[in-house]
Amino acid sequence: MHILETYSLISGCKIDKCLIHEESIVLPEKKYITFHPYSPKGNSKQYDHWDSVLDKLYNNKQFDYDIIQIGGSDDHKYDVNTNYLGQTTYHSLAFLIKHCSLHLGFDSLPIHLASHYDKKIVAIYSYYSSTCGPYFSSSENIKILQPDFSKIKPVFDYNDPFRLINTISSENIYLSICKLLNI
Repeated sequence: MHILETYSLISGCKIDKCLIHEESIVLPEKKYITFHPYSPKGNSKQYDHWDSVLDKLYNNKQFDYDIIQIGGSDDHKYDVNTNYLGQTTYHSLAFLIKHCSLHLGFDSLPIHLASHYDKKIVAIYSYYSSTCGPYFSSSENIKILQPDFSKIKPVFDYNDPFRLINTISSENIYLSICKLLNI
């Protein structure tokens, strides 16, 4: 059971999309994807192979999108077209994600904002996504990648001694992006 369904069952509240206040900001002129690669909370959501994913995208001549990195001002900066690190509020982040072509990142607020808007999403999870993955996304608009849990179970902690998230193939992430963007 999804965590939202559990909460609904316990509280008696109906599941529905919430009202999200958006604050308009200047958007890139070109089509873009939002990219949220960094979590300041421990290593369980820190994927070490983002550079490989980005290289594959930039080397694909059919990939005609800007990549906009979002997150905090102290986050690790990647070689992307534009970064909005530390430059958005929750409201302007919602506006930015609402207008993106795809969202790429780990389990975090931006994934759930993208789900709210039914944007295309490529998400990586370090634990079972079925219990707390994006709830409002259409199945054709989302690709969730997670480790193979048949040999080792997930660590529900900010620090993962096994670094399970790094077992997700950068090639699979890249191919998932290409498939959702039809390139």
